[in-house]
Order: sequence, then C-alpha cells, then structure tokens
Amino acid sequence: MTDKMKEIERSAEEIVKSFTQAAEKLPELKEMYYSQEIYNIVRADGEPSPAEIRAEFRKRFISNMPRSDEEGNLKVEAARWAKER
Repeated sequence: MTDKMKEIERSAEEIVKSFTQAAEKLPELKEMYYSQEIYNIVRADGEPSPAEIRAEFRKRFISNMPRSDEEGNLKVEAARWAKER
C-alpha cells in the first residue's frame, strides 16, 4: 500500500471516529410508527356552507388565478414536455 493510500485510510478512520464521538452526544429519539389507515381518514360531510360564503370564496379564488376565461374557469397551460410525446 502506498503512503498516499495509508494517509487516506488514516484520515477516513479519524473521520469515522470523530463522527462516532459526536453521535454519542446526540439525544436518543424514540421511533414512531404509524398505521397506513390513519392517513385515509375522511371527515364526515356536514351542512353545505352558505351561498354568500361560497360566492366570496370564488371571488377571492378567481382574483388569485393567473388567468381565467369569460366564464371564470381557471386557464392553465399544458406542460411542454407532454406535447413532445
């Protein structure tokens, strides 16, 4: 083994040793596991919101859209990469 390879190996051992010493000071964390069923929770349907609130939401939503057509529908551009296929 050449001197350069020995130096690299020694440096790598020092890095691993210093990492191990630093990791010993880290707090121990308890792992948590979640059931996949938890992510599929759906809220129960309730009464629809009043028409005034829906109209106000629609007005604010349309004002935030980059572009809309005459009927107030959102206008979007298809991805250019999709056209190449």
